[in-house]
Amino acid sequence: MAHKDPMPGGPHEPRGVWPLLATAVAVLLTAGVVGGLVYHRLGTRTLSGQATGSAAVSGVDFSCRLPVLAGASAAFISFPEGAVTIDHLFAMNPYEGSYDSTYDAQVRTWVPVPGSAVSPDGHFYAYLAQTTGIPGQMTRTSLHTHEIGSGKDRVLWERSGAPMGPNQVTWLPDGIYFSAVFTSASGPDGPVFPAVYVVDPNHAGSSRRVGPNPEPQAPDPSQPYYSGPGMFAYFGGGAAWATGNRVPTGALSPNKPPAPGTFGPDRVLRMDLRNGTVSTWYTVDGNDLVSLMGLDQQGRPILSLFQPLPLTDGGPPSNTYEPPPAHLLLLTGPSQTVELTSGIADFHPASMPVGDSHGIWFGSWNSLWLYTSDGGLRQVATFPAGQFPSPSPPPGFPPKSVIASGAKGAPPAFMRGTAVIPAGSCS
Repeated sequence: MAHKDPMPGGPHEPRGVWPLLATAVAVLLTAGVVGGLVYHRLGTRTLSGQATGSAAVSGVDFSCRLPVLAGASAAFISFPEGAVTIDHLFAMNPYEGSYDSTYDAQVRTWVPVPGSAVSPDGHFYAYLAQTTGIPGQMTRTSLHTHEIGSGKDRVLWERSGAPMGPNQVTWLPDGIYFSAVFTSASGPDGPVFPAVYVVDPNHAGSSRRVGPNPEPQAPDPSQPYYSGPGMFAYFGGGAAWATGNRVPTGALSPNKPPAPGTFGPDRVLRMDLRNGTVSTWYTVDGNDLVSLMGLDQQGRPILSLFQPLPLTDGGPPSNTYEPPPAHLLLLTGPSQTVELTSGIADFHPASMPVGDSHGIWFGSWNSLWLYTSDGGLRQVATFPAGQFPSPSPPPGFPPKSVIASGAKGAPPAFMRGTAVIPAGSCS
């Protein structure tokens, strides 16, 4: 993350549009959810009248039901028969953030948080809330727990500061973990770096800073550029995980793209949740960059290797851009990886993966994919066009005809269709 200079003229992270390329690449190549959802047949159908359908299934010899989010619906895909059942009791609107929802199989209901925020017994979930800016007062962050059966909500912990990270809360057997930046009433003194905290759900008001240890220090003023500490947003396998950025060796221009791989995430960092110590578990080769897609069932990181996006006229790639085949790895130990895929042209990940006892599920446009250690990565379900109802855009959103014309902002061709997103284990 970018930080303010600790002093005028001091060292700083590169600024301008180019340092953001790594984030843009990671989103486009390993997530891409917004584009696929927002631009797919906007407003043409609603939840009304939708019934069950079917998917073409292949390569599955076990029985289970996978919850998914797709278009404007929550649904279940039954394997191996391929039956698709839309859950009409759960109203979907991706424009309002519903794609963070998860199906909690232990209590048989949908919950409005990622699966990581659900308690191990499935009866609670946790979330962070942040106050809006009030003149004269500091922003405050509170950690809440919600009992699914009773609807009882309680504030477990509160402090001045701001949460950090896309996957904000993870509820593990030993506590609730999250990354945040907290400050005192007098404000920050020098650079402010995010830290990992854990809260005991059985003791309201308790918290403990986990790491990183030792605490990050301000860079030497003689350094022309530096890379800020990693932001730990994924928790599992006894560790917190983050990526670290490559430090440029020369000055970057805000108006000229850097050479490929000059700046961006080039390594994976592991923080031991027992003592907060940080070590590097993976470093890319050459000018590749790396992003964290998520974790498997054992808490091991799923990595995506990629190159900076090609640019056209100083802007983002055109809607004819076709990325190279996804190159995914499973990080199994220090400098130890298992290749999940590196050359399937039709595979375009559209969401965070979900790991369960069957393997690792990946969502894509109009399809679902499954990785298993013995079978590799394969497409296991294909959905016909119009299988899922589409979301209705908010008033004033560009009409379909404008987007479909190829105007700036239209999604690349590979992102058209419905992104089918795994939303829980197949059980």
